[in-house]
Formats: sequence, C-alpha cells, structure tokens
Amino acid sequence: MRTTRIVRLAVGLAGIAALGLVPALTGSPAAASTSTQAAAHAHAGHSASTARPSAVQVARMRAATASFHNIANAEDAGYGLLHDLAGLTCIAMPGQGGMGVHFVKGPLVADPGLDIRTPEALVYAPDRDGTLRLAALEFIVDKAAWDANHSGPPRLFGGRAFDQTAAPNRFGLAPFYSQHVWIWKNNPAGVLAMWNPTVHCPA
Repeated sequence: MRTTRIVRLAVGLAGIAALGLVPALTGSPAAASTSTQAAAHAHAGHSASTARPSAVQVARMRAATASFHNIANAEDAGYGLLHDLAGLTCIAMPGQGGMGVHFVKGPLVADPGLDIRTPEALVYAPDRDGTLRLAALEFIVDKAAWDANHSGPPRLFGGRAFDQTAAPNRFGLAPFYSQHVWIWKNNPAGVLAMWNPTVHCPA
C-alpha cells in the first residue's frame, strides 16, 4: 500500500480555483487567522456531540470509501491534496484539536448536490511518523449555490445543520457549508464535530 507524507503537495487550491469557487481576495492571507477561523464557523441544529448518522448511513459511507484507505485509490478517483493560502496541508485549531489533511474532488465541490456515498473531501489524520490514515469524510457545498434553492443549511445527519465558513477564510474560498463525519477514527468531541482533539499536525 502506498503511503503519503505531510510534505507532499498535489493539485491543492489551484485546482479548486479553476472551478470558479475562489473569489478575488484583497489583503494578505493573515486575514484568515486562526482566531478568524474560529469565529467564521456557525453551528446550528443539534449539537455535534449528540447528533450522529444512522447505522445505515455509516454502513453506506464506509462501503463507498473503504478503498480510500489507500491514498493511491483516492487520487485515481480524482481527489487531490488541498493546501491553504499559507501552503499548509494539515489543518488544526489550537485548543480544539485538528482536522488533518484534506483530499478534495473539485467537480463534487462545484456540484451543489450532496450524496453520502460521494464525499467532496476525504480527511486523513497523520500518524506520528507522518503517514496519513483515513479518518473522516467531509461534505462541502458552496453557500450561495445551496441557498439559491433552499431555505436553510444542509442537514444530512441527525438533523444537525452543516457548519458555515465565511469569507475571507484560510483557503481563499467563497462562503461554504461543510460537515465532517468521523466514521474511520473515533472523535471524543462527536462524530459530526469539525475538530478532533486526538488529531495533531506535525510542528
């Protein structure tokens, strides 16, 4: 099985920019500081610690993504490594934990539809030696595209509304909705929590 190290870069933000989801930004990437990021996420609906996908949903998601434990298979399926405006690939929030490393499939992000069998992003947590292990799925939709046809944010699991990320943000993206689902790694904060206190990015 092929493994990938944190230092490896692939298509990243440029691939998503080509889809027209990245607005023209003014100012420096520092505008999207970690404190800004914390304020940018609005949580609605059921708590991430109590809401959860059904057993049937978990089974379907695991069946659809089991092959992506091998990152080569994820890349073959069109997922590419995402980095933020500062060039970072492993995402963490001091005091809350980490997300890890995201592999994103651009055409799915551009599509305002959502399907639990085809996540827009795969999230990998680094081992101590830097090897990436599949930990979570992330469902992402452009906020404007979704709001054009819906009266509220997406809700796929347990009635919990997706998290909202405003602009500017660390990825240089337009405002978007997202939902992490930790089906491959335990998350003490909840299976639908954005951050996982057991995920740590290398210093």
